[in-house]
Amino acid sequence: MSENLPANANETLDAATIEALTASGIPANRMILIGTKEWITGVIRNLHSVRFAEVGAWSQLVPTRNKGEMISVLMRRRSQDQI
Repeated sequence: MSENLPANANETLDAATIEALTASGIPANRMILIGTKEWITGVIRNLHSVRFAEVGAWSQLVPTRNKGEMISVLMRRRSQDQI
């Protein structure tokens, strides 16, 4: 696990989210949404409606340390030569 994550990350982040945040050596772009469950769900649906990303491409919503706050991550692999 990455040293950049909080000490209690195992308690608040699921394995898919941790993998998306810490995948090393894999060229990828990541979009992280942090906020209320309703806000994140709305943003994900809006991004789906404009064909940016499928709803199922996002990690499971998991709580952060802050009350009422959730996180979801979208990870897209990219080629080495892409900026």
